[in-house]
Amino acid sequence: MVRYFLSFFVLVLLAVVSMAGFRGQKFTNTPLQVTPDMKHQPKVITQHASGFFSDNRGDHPLIPGTIPVGYNLAGRYLQSGVNNLAADSAFTSELSYKDTGIMGDVYGNGIPIAVDAALLERGRERYDIYCSVCHDRTGGGNGITKAYGLATVASLIDDRIQAQPDGQIFSTITNGKNTMGAYGPSIAVSDRWAVVAYVRALQKRQAVKAELLSPEAKAQLEKK
Repeated sequence: MVRYFLSFFVLVLLAVVSMAGFRGQKFTNTPLQVTPDMKHQPKVITQHASGFFSDNRGDHPLIPGTIPVGYNLAGRYLQSGVNNLAADSAFTSELSYKDTGIMGDVYGNGIPIAVDAALLERGRERYDIYCSVCHDRTGGGNGITKAYGLATVASLIDDRIQAQPDGQIFSTITNGKNTMGAYGPSIAVSDRWAVVAYVRALQKRQAVKAELLSPEAKAQLEKK
């Protein structure tokens, strides 16, 4: 009985070692993948060839004359096309306060583009698309991602966030922080400032006492 057990144990051990290999050992042959998962999924890899297209190129320039909805083109940069609120703003990487949120060695305060109803509406739209999934539509940090285990979402209504200068919030949107990813490549400069303005509006709305609201405002909140 012991002999059969030892034989079986040795066979299992050899099988595990042959499948897992030795740590640090290199082979010239193609490795055997028991569970390849998504490593070989059909996809286009940046700067690689692709047999899907007739020219075998994976990367292609934008089709001439096409731009994303809601944007226009300023030179080679995409920019927000909202009533020309920030005609000189785009996906830029200049060192100005508008593009970084930083003045010298510190975060600056103030929104460098005109804040009006159109900008706040644009900020609400961008916020609902990019931010509400985590921070929810009120800024309380109870978005749908919390139901899936992401418990580290900050409440934008907290005093800590309200005390931050506008430039710091802009920088957080641009570069990300902790579990929050960077949205600089996805949201144009003017739209990031629009989101900052809308976040400030959310913070002010949460701070208003209910007895100070008009009957129309109370009715609108109750509908939400």
